[in-house]
Amino acid sequence: MLDLKVRRGAVALAMVLITAGARGLPDQYPPTLLTSQETQSSLVARIQVSTSPPQPIYAALAVHDQNGTGRFYLGREIAQVMGPGGIAWLERPEREDEERPAAVIDALGLRGGEVVADLGAGSGYFTFRIAPKVGKTGKVLAVDLQDEMLEAIHRRATALKVTNVEAVKGSETDPKLPVNGIDLALMVDAYHELAYPYEVMTKVRKALKPGGRVVFVEYRKEDPRVPIKEVHKMSVEQLEKEMRVVGLARLRTVETLPSQHIVIFEKRE
Repeated sequence: MLDLKVRRGAVALAMVLITAGARGLPDQYPPTLLTSQETQSSLVARIQVSTSPPQPIYAALAVHDQNGTGRFYLGREIAQVMGPGGIAWLERPEREDEERPAAVIDALGLRGGEVVADLGAGSGYFTFRIAPKVGKTGKVLAVDLQDEMLEAIHRRATALKVTNVEAVKGSETDPKLPVNGIDLALMVDAYHELAYPYEVMTKVRKALKPGGRVVFVEYRKEDPRVPIKEVHKMSVEQLEKEMRVVGLARLRTVETLPSQHIVIFEKRE
């Protein structure tokens, strides 16, 4: 009789532990009991489904921030894009003190020979700071949608006689990167403006080599003192949510800049 009670207690404890494990699954799955027939592969399949984007992926709302597009992705309003008139702002001298680009470059951990995609490269502010770091055996793919920005990069590369920078015209849904062809993708104050973030980041993940990284530099939404329009800020939590659905895992966050995070994600198989 005592032995039976012990067995019942062990079964009850096992059921509690299994239920707790089920509760650790993403919120859209209610707690369930995993039976002995439920294999590891089926559990993995359930977790993979949980990382799929919502359907529909984007929502349009009539009431929205005046600086936003009215389109929402995973609860975040997509911001309006800065036009070519913003080149002067991108190249402003005080940006050195405000954003500390040298600290951003150091956080990339470049050793030379890498292929780096500068997504939303603009006038090439970071592109031409990265170029000497990757050296002659490396390359920087400066990706932008706007012809004016790409022309500015061409002019600058010619003037500086830089040969390891390639301007790439992407589209709203495709950055036009080679599959398994890049070591690192950098987005500085650009991700929050992507009209189709899910599609772009899916392409970026495919472009990354195994163990490749994506680095975001975004103004801290967590800090109300940062004097930037709200739709032009990103929280680490929101970035994690959006990268999770495309299969990127946060590696670390660097908080050494005055107003921005450097959030680094990694491609994991």
